[in-house]
Amino acid sequence: MNLIVALIISGRFFYLIANKLKKYSVAFYVAFYAMILAMISINALGYYKKLSPIAKFFVDVVQRGALSTAIFTIVMFTGVFTRPNVVSKRFFKIRGEMSIIGCFMTLTHNIIFGVVYFVNFFKRPNFMPLKIQMAAILSMILIAIMLPLFITSFKCVKKKMKAKVWKRIQRLAYPFYILIYVHVMLLFSMNVEKNKLSILVYTFVYVCYVVLRLRKYILSKLNRKKNKLQLES
Repeated sequence: MNLIVALIISGRFFYLIANKLKKYSVAFYVAFYAMILAMISINALGYYKKLSPIAKFFVDVVQRGALSTAIFTIVMFTGVFTRPNVVSKRFFKIRGEMSIIGCFMTLTHNIIFGVVYFVNFFKRPNFMPLKIQMAAILSMILIAIMLPLFITSFKCVKKKMKAKVWKRIQRLAYPFYILIYVHVMLLFSMNVEKNKLSILVYTFVYVCYVVLRLRKYILSKLNRKKNKLQLES
């Protein structure tokens, strides 16, 4: 449920502000960073418990990683269309900016939960369920993969890099995206009955992405082969 809400909110939001985000990206980064600090403060100062159920739901969408996953989902899906449409083109031009904001959101998620789970993982791992330990390890791997993606998404960094090197680093986005799914499924598997709908939603979204990505890869390969034959004939 959280992912559906996050996809609707982020999809609508970024579609409407696409042009302004491209033009005033730094201002948006500052605004999202301020939101990150607010989210961390809500937990650190104990305000979370005092929130209304509706407010808690929307805070959870951000804090529990649903919003960052939704942003990355939009970013990844914009690259799988073989015939870009008006909507995908609008998102495509702000993929870099959305990736940076998605990374901000992911760091928020890891800071809020990391102060508990990462600390316990290193200090008292025996008191943590195996699946939580595995999820914590995956989180650290995801952060390690995400950091170079995050840094190289900034225009000032990209301009100083060779195109081939930049593209190689950006390919890390594929294992990163898939590992997010594995991480989420590990956590959901601790209570399958409660998380049944979320498991179905996440699985449906990821299966659709993998199918579309493979389709584009196969079609691209066939087109390259066709063009090669035409040049040779």
